Amino acid sequence: MVLSVPAHAKKLWDAWNIKGNIILSLFLQVLLILFAPIRKWRGGKWGKCLHMLIWLAYLMADWVAGVTIGLILSNRMKSSAEDGDIQTLWAPFLLLHLGGPDTITSFALEDNELWVRHLLGLILQVVSTAYIFLISLPDNKLWLPTLLVLAAGIIKYVERNRALYLASFGNLGDDWPPSEWGDELPIPFEFQEMDKMEDFDDSEQSILWTAIHHFGTIKMLLVGPLLSPYQCSEIRETFLQAGNIPSQHQEEKPSRHQEVNPSRLLEIIEIELSLLYEVLHTKLPVVGCKVGYIFRFITMSCILGALLSFSLFKKSYKLEQFDMWLTYGLLLGALVLDFISIIYLLIFSDWLLVAYVQITKSRLFKKWRWATKSRLFKKWRWSTAVSQMNFITYYVKDYPIWLRDFGDFVRIRPLLEVIKGIRCLSSQNFKEDSDWPFIFYEVRELNEYLNLKMADSSQTVLEASQVWRYSRERALRCFDDSQREDITEIIEELDYTKSVLTWHIATELCFLEKHQSSNNHRALCKMLSDYMFYLLVMRPAVMAALSVSWKAVFEDTLAETEILVRRSSPSNEKDARTKILQLIPHVRNPEKDRNRSALFAASALAKCLKQLNGSYPWEPMSKVWVQLMCFAAMNCRPHIHAQQSSKGGELLTFVWLLMNHLGLGTHFSSHC
Repeated sequence: MVLSVPAHAKKLWDAWNIKGNIILSLFLQVLLILFAPIRKWRGGKWGKCLHMLIWLAYLMADWVAGVTIGLILSNRMKSSAEDGDIQTLWAPFLLLHLGGPDTITSFALEDNELWVRHLLGLILQVVSTAYIFLISLPDNKLWLPTLLVLAAGIIKYVERNRALYLASFGNLGDDWPPSEWGDELPIPFEFQEMDKMEDFDDSEQSILWTAIHHFGTIKMLLVGPLLSPYQCSEIRETFLQAGNIPSQHQEEKPSRHQEVNPSRLLEIIEIELSLLYEVLHTKLPVVGCKVGYIFRFITMSCILGALLSFSLFKKSYKLEQFDMWLTYGLLLGALVLDFISIIYLLIFSDWLLVAYVQITKSRLFKKWRWATKSRLFKKWRWSTAVSQMNFITYYVKDYPIWLRDFGDFVRIRPLLEVIKGIRCLSSQNFKEDSDWPFIFYEVRELNEYLNLKMADSSQTVLEASQVWRYSRERALRCFDDSQREDITEIIEELDYTKSVLTWHIATELCFLEKHQSSNNHRALCKMLSDYMFYLLVMRPAVMAALSVSWKAVFEDTLAETEILVRRSSPSNEKDARTKILQLIPHVRNPEKDRNRSALFAASALAKCLKQLNGSYPWEPMSKVWVQLMCFAAMNCRPHIHAQQSSKGGELLTFVWLLMNHLGLGTHFSSHC
């Protein structure tokens, strides 16, 4: 039996396949240009949903445009096509769509590495569209608007391919020439003269200048070798100098810290990551220059000319009403989308500062009110949302045994784990006025401590294992003498991943203790603990260099909890937490259980942390978590950090940049 397509369905497809795909392509362009910029400052669950929407639109946009060009070419090969001229005019619009909006050229870093594939696509699609135009001559009455849109489409598509080429790791640093500042520190020539300006002391100007000055350093960290000691010293000096202007809201610190305002330094890092996002995922480095402005003027002039010529030609050419309005929609849509791109460049982008100085090369820069721009749009640089997940919630929301067995049987257990992680996921806003200063001073003191260790041992670099040992020693010094010995006995032989899990469970047990007074250190400790647990469970790529045995340790700990608690469908999470607190034995020496799980070590650690008055040392515990986070940040691969700029920003990436700006990266003999 042969199945046949109903005649009415075939007729409907023939009438609407091209028109429907063109409308869908235009809709996808609108979706991308409006929502793509939001992903760099949107985190949490809603941010993940937004990323999924952008991912689907990004993949579908290229596919729909390419398929539609093929359908038009197939239609034009039929001599009986009655609406061939208008379809020929539609084909170049698909080149415009393949060129994509200025707000997104790539969804992930891997897309930039495929620039050769996109170049091949450019050649094929341009040849196909040009062929559609050529076979329509000499009878095509809409040849002029078609030719103008074709020129605009080719320019837009070339812009996208050039942006992908420049953002690929093999070419990322080529557009930043050597400077005269020593050791070829990459910084644009235009900005090398800015430090010579008189009275260069404006707060916001110095922040922006420092961010631009250090942006080349970020690119070197991503694609190049380690920075030299001279470069690190120069970077650290200019970075801290930018934070010398005090803030009215700055908390009282010891005298040696009063000269630095951590909030200003955080803003520098925010601008750097914003610039990095625009370099890696948008057209701004291509269009934000003199040549780019010239071609953008040509593009908009071509589209405007096509709109005017079409308005004249349509009077002498009989068109269906819907086809005429669809064509007007494509023409006006192209103009509006380009206008929105310009608005994005002028308002949302920090790259405009680079473009402005490159074009003017004058001191008029000082007269611009960058302070207003910086304060108004600071919230659009990163989400300030820190993802949260804790062990007890993860355990409580586990699947029934039969579902886990079924998942193993059909080999979908990893998918079930991802779904479970999303169910357990939450987020918490990062307090820039209190949390960041604590992290900054702790990282700064860690840097000074490691410098002393290197001087004492006559070393110029430290192995990662040495950094981990020294960091742990320094963190334990924050505890009382009575606690330090017991804590050291428990955690001394634990590797990094088991240490994170042990400290996390211990922090959770301490946090859930009743009659706890609320303070900033307690909240910060809880936030960092849940954040590091989230990275281990949901972002294994971030912790890949450190979490080799993480999965086995984690599964053993879950199994141990199952045996001890013997839960039977607890009524709610609070009851389950109470049962875990009551049934987990507090073991003094977890040595015999250390190879199986971190549960007993965490239980013993929680007992050691409890002080005589029933309280807990939240400030020293917060310092431990900063040390754990710093070690993870420095061992995370640089390109993983770069990926976070398009996902709402990651606190770990901010810490990584802070450490490098303070010279902490030089303590490692090599990067992972």
